[in-house]
Amino acid sequence: MMKKIINILIVILLFVTVGNAQDPNWSVNENNFEYTMSFVAFVNIDGTTLSNESDKVGAFVNNELRGVSNLTYTSSNGRYYAYLTVFSNTNDEVVNFKVYNSTTDQVVDISETINFEINAHRGDLFQAYSIASPALNNEAELLDFGLDGTTVNSVVFNNQQVVLYVNFGIDISALNATFQSSEGAQLFVDSTLQISGNTSLDFTNPIVCRVRSEDESQVKEWVVSVQNSSTSAGDLIYYKKDAVCYNGGEIKVEYNTAGINVELLFNQTVIATQTIVNGKTIFSNLNVGTYVVRAGGIDKEIIINLKE
Repeated sequence: MMKKIINILIVILLFVTVGNAQDPNWSVNENNFEYTMSFVAFVNIDGTTLSNESDKVGAFVNNELRGVSNLTYTSSNGRYYAYLTVFSNTNDEVVNFKVYNSTTDQVVDISETINFEINAHRGDLFQAYSIASPALNNEAELLDFGLDGTTVNSVVFNNQQVVLYVNFGIDISALNATFQSSEGAQLFVDSTLQISGNTSLDFTNPIVCRVRSEDESQVKEWVVSVQNSSTSAGDLIYYKKDAVCYNGGEIKVEYNTAGINVELLFNQTVIATQTIVNGKTIFSNLNVGTYVVRAGGIDKEIIINLKE
C-alpha cells in the first residue's frame, strides 16, 4: 500500500513539473495599436548572456503585453538578439520587460524601464540595447595599457590618448598588447574583439581602440600609439636633495644632449617642464613626496624625504 502511495506522489510531482515547464503564452494583437518602437537587444540574466532561440523577451505596459520576441541567432557576429517591436497608442508610456529563460524555465522581471517613443529605435548589432537582471555596468574606460614581453619606459594618458614609450630600436610593428578596461567592458580594433595578452598589433601608426561598456550603452574611442624613446636610460643621471625644515628639496637631471624637455610629475600630473641646458636641469623648492621625472619617454621615480 505504501509503495502505491509513493508511486502516485511521484506521478503527481512529474505532472506538476511538466506543467510548469512551459514557456509563457505571450501574444500581442497588433491591430489594437497605432504606433511602434523597435529594439535590437541582447539579454543577460545573472551575468550570463542568453543564447537559446527558445528564450523570450516580453514588453509590458501596466502588465499588458505590448511586444514579444524570441532570441534570433545572427551569424555575422555570432550573437543572439531579440528583434523586439513594442506597440502603443500614445507617447511616454512606461515600458517594462520580462524575460523567459528557457534553460531555467523561469520568467525574470527586469527592473530597468524605458519610456515609449513613437517610431524610435534602440540598439544595433554592435551596440545592442541591454535587457539585463541585474543591470550591467555602463562605464567604458581604458584603465591601463601595456606590452607583454616589451619593456615600456613610460605610459602617458592624456584625455583619451595613450602614448607608450619603448627603447630605441624596438620594432613596433608586431607588439602583444595588454590592457585593462572598466568591469565587463570589451575592447575592439577595427570592430574585432581584442583579448588582453593575446593581441598582436601593428603600432607603426596610432591605433584607434573602441571600448564598449558591459551594457553596450557607451562606446569610447582611445587613440593608442607606441613611440621609441629619444633617450637612453643609461645616459640620464639623476640627483636629489631631500627637503629640510627651512628649504624644499631638489631634483637634478643630467643629460649629454641639450634641448631635451624634462617633465616633473606629482600625483600623475605634470607640475613643471624644463629643458636641458648645459647638460642639466634642476627642479627646486620641492615638497616632501613621490615624484616622477620624465625625459625622452623614460620615467624615473624619485622620493623627496624630510631630512631631520
